[in-house]
Amino acid sequence: MGNPLARDRYPGGSSGGSAAALAAGLCDAALGTDSAGSIRIPAACCGIVGFKPTDGVVPMDGCWPLAPSFDTAGPMARDVAGCAAMTKALDPSLPSTPLELAEVRIGLAWVADADPGVAGRVRKAAALFGRSEEIAFPLMPANIDPAFQREVAEVHRDLFAQHEALYGANVRWKVERALEVTGEDHEESVAARERYRDEAREALDGFDLLVVPTIGTVAPSRSLAERELRPSMLRFTEPFNVLGWPALALPCGAAENGLPASVSLVATAGEDALVLGAGLALEAALQRC
Repeated sequence: MGNPLARDRYPGGSSGGSAAALAAGLCDAALGTDSAGSIRIPAACCGIVGFKPTDGVVPMDGCWPLAPSFDTAGPMARDVAGCAAMTKALDPSLPSTPLELAEVRIGLAWVADADPGVAGRVRKAAALFGRSEEIAFPLMPANIDPAFQREVAEVHRDLFAQHEALYGANVRWKVERALEVTGEDHEESVAARERYRDEAREALDGFDLLVVPTIGTVAPSRSLAERELRPSMLRFTEPFNVLGWPALALPCGAAENGLPASVSLVATAGEDALVLGAGLALEAALQRC
C-alpha cells in the first residue's frame, strides 16, 4: 500500500501497511512491530500515532523475531487516545491519564539535525510544555549495530542457508551483512550498548521526558533507494530500541511540502504511563494551536 497522504512518498517501514491503512480510514487501530523504528517511522510518514512500549511490556509470543532483544510490539492509531486504549488492552495494569504539560520537565534534542520545517514544528511542540531545555542527548554510536546484526544472524542462519533464493533482494542483503559479523565485533558491540545506556540515563537526569523529532524529514520520496534512506530514517528511532525505553510518535503540524512533521516523547524504561499521559496532553494542546 502507498502513502495515502502522497502517493509518491514512502509510507514507512515494515509496519507501513498498518500506518497507511489507518491514514486511509480503513481501520481504527492496528498493531505493529518495532525493532529499530518500524512503528514510529510509518507513524511519522503517514501522520498517525505510534507507540513503542518499554522493552518487555508487551509479550512477543507469536511474533517471528528479527533481533529479539531489540524487538517490541505496540499499538498504532489515529490519535493518542487510540494508542492508549490499545496499550491498556495489551497491559491492563498500565494507566494513562492526561498530565499538566507545565509540570513536565523536558529535554529537547536532535532538532538541529532535522529539516527546517520539521525542526520548527518540534520546537513549537516542545514549547507547549513550558519547562524545556535543549540538551546534548547522545545519538547511538555506530559500533552498536553489530549486536543487532548478530541477533538477526542467529534467527535467520539456518533458514537462510536452506531457502536463500526465497528471500527478497532487500532482506537478503541485510541477512548477508548480519552473517558477516564476527564474535569480536559482537562482544565490542554489546559492551558499547551498555555504555550507551549509562550515557543516556545520565544525559536525561533531571528531566521527565526527552522530546525529539521522530524522523528528521517528512515522508521521503519513493525515488530514493531504501538502502540510501535507511541510516537517516533510523537515526532518531533506533536508539530507543537499544535502550529499551518507551517512545510515542505523534504528528505535530505541517512541515516541508505540506506533509506532517512528527515529534517523539520518550522516557526511561518503565515510564510508559508518563509518556502516554504527556502525549494525550500534548495532542490536545496542539489541536488548540
